[in-house]
Amino acid sequence: MTRLNLNRRRLLTGAGAVAAGVALSGCVGRRDGDYDQVSGQVPPQFARRDRVVLWSAFTSHNAEILQTIIDRFNAAQTDIFCEIQLFPGYDALDSKLAASLTSEQVPDFITLSDVSWNRYLLAEALEPLTDYFDADFDTTAFHPRFLAEGTVRDQIYWLPWARSTPLFYYNKEIFAAGGLPDRGPDSYTELREWGRQLKGLRYRGSKVRMRGYTGEDDWYFQGSSWAFGGGYSDGMNPTLDSEPTIASLESDRAFIHDDQMAYLASDINADFASGVTASIFNSTGALTSLLDSVEFEVGAAFLPRQQTVGVPTGGSGLAVMRNATRSRKQAAWQVIRYLAEHGAADWSMATGYLPVTSSALHSPKIKKRNTRTPAYQVAQDQLSRARTPDVMRRYVNETIAEMQIAIQKVYAANADPARVLRETVRVLEPAIERTLPKYQRQVGT
Repeated sequence: MTRLNLNRRRLLTGAGAVAAGVALSGCVGRRDGDYDQVSGQVPPQFARRDRVVLWSAFTSHNAEILQTIIDRFNAAQTDIFCEIQLFPGYDALDSKLAASLTSEQVPDFITLSDVSWNRYLLAEALEPLTDYFDADFDTTAFHPRFLAEGTVRDQIYWLPWARSTPLFYYNKEIFAAGGLPDRGPDSYTELREWGRQLKGLRYRGSKVRMRGYTGEDDWYFQGSSWAFGGGYSDGMNPTLDSEPTIASLESDRAFIHDDQMAYLASDINADFASGVTASIFNSTGALTSLLDSVEFEVGAAFLPRQQTVGVPTGGSGLAVMRNATRSRKQAAWQVIRYLAEHGAADWSMATGYLPVTSSALHSPKIKKRNTRTPAYQVAQDQLSRARTPDVMRRYVNETIAEMQIAIQKVYAANADPARVLRETVRVLEPAIERTLPKYQRQVGT
C-alpha cells in the first residue's frame, strides 16, 4: 500500500494538478491576444516569415511523421514558418502549458488529449474556431463524429487529429494452438472462458496468459464499465460505485487472481510481441507499430460486449490558444487547414490513427491499405460503436489519477473492487464540487 500512496502523491502533484489549478483559476479578465509567443529557433531561410509555434506531445516515429508534414507546409508557401516544439507525452505538455499560461507566454496552437482539452476550455484558454471556417474550408472537411466531440454549445474548440478507439488484438498462432476461433470474443464472459481454455499452454518457451492489463491507463476500464452497464458518471454525478461498474472491475479481479489467466503487465506491447500474452487491449493508434514489432500474424477485433457495447473514443486533437495574437491565430489556422487537406491521410497511413477528415476517409491509399491489412478497416468500422468518455473523466482532472490508483490496487493487490471504488468516489467528491460551478456555467447543467 505504501507504493500506491506514493503513486497518488506523484500523480496528483504533477502535471495533472497544475492543469487542474489552471482550469479552476482560468484566464478570466485577460484580453484576447495579449500573451507573448514562446521563444524558439527560426532557421535563417525562414527569418522573414510570420512564425507560428505548435506544441506537440508526439514522440519517436509519430513526431517524425508530423515534422515531415509540417516541413511540407513550410515548403509549400512563403508567408508562414511553423515551428514544432516537442514534449515527451501529454503530461509533460500539460505541465508546461499550465506554466506558460501563468507566465503569459504561450504557443499558438497545441495538441491536447481527449481528456485535457476540456479543462483548458473551463480555463477559458482556448480560441473558438467556428468562425474561422469559410466556404472554401468548411466543417464538412472533418469527420462529423469527431468534430462533434470538440464542440461545446455550438462552438468548436478542438479539432480532430490523432483520434482512436481501443481494439482487441490477439496472437493468431496462440489462438490456433489453443483451439480458439480466429475472432475476438463476443463478451467479457467468453474472454474469461477462452482464458481458462488456454491454461497450461506454452508458446515459444513461455507460459501463456490470456490478457495483459495496464495500470497506467484507465481508458480501457472506461469502456468495460460501460459494457457491464455502468460508467464513471451520469453528467457530473459519479457512478463509479454503482453495482454494474463494480461488477466490471470484479470481472477483471477474478480474471487475474481467481483464474490466473491475466496479469498486471509492466509493458503490454512488449509482452504481446514476445508471446507472453495471447491478447491485449490497445489503441487503434498502436496498430502500425504492433504490426511492425511482432513475428506472428496479429488479429484485430471489436472490443467485447457484456450487457451492452463499451467503446470509448480517445487520442488527441488541435486547439488554438485564445491569448495568442490575432495574426498568430490566423497563421495557426492556415497550418491546421494544411494538415486537414494535405496531411491527414499520410498521418493515418503512417501512424495507424483513424482517418479524421473526409478526404482521408475516401483516400484511395487508405482504402488500398485497409484491403491489404483488414485490421485497419476493423478499427474504422468500430467507430460506429464508440462514444465520448464520461463527463467526470473529461472535466474532473483528478479522476484519471484516482482511477489509475484504484485499478492498480485491484489488479496488483487483489483489493475488493466495491471498497476501492466507493473510496474513489469519496476522494473525488471535493474535486467534483470545485469543478461543478465552472462546468455548469460553460458546458452543461
